[in-house]
Amino acid sequence: MPVAWTKTYTGEKGKTTRVFTTTMGHSFDLHSEGFRRLLVNACYWALEMEEQIPPKSKVDFVGQYKPNKIGMGKHARGLTPSDHELP
Repeated sequence: MPVAWTKTYTGEKGKTTRVFTTTMGHSFDLHSEGFRRLLVNACYWALEMEEQIPPKSKVDFVGQYKPNKIGMGKHARGLTPSDHELP
């Protein structure tokens, strides 16, 4: 079963568009450096900049990354968008 794929199509106005899709993306998937690199490289590809993809893109976290645990009732309650801003 594929976990990531691409599609190129031409819209009604004749413009060609690139789309990247993945079935991955749970908050814990982002712990994987390889998955983060897949997402960054997909952005380069979608923007038709694949020749500019570095051999090993830097995909380090900016700030602290501590996702909530998986499961019913394990989400953090009472958070607002401002709780996720970088200091």
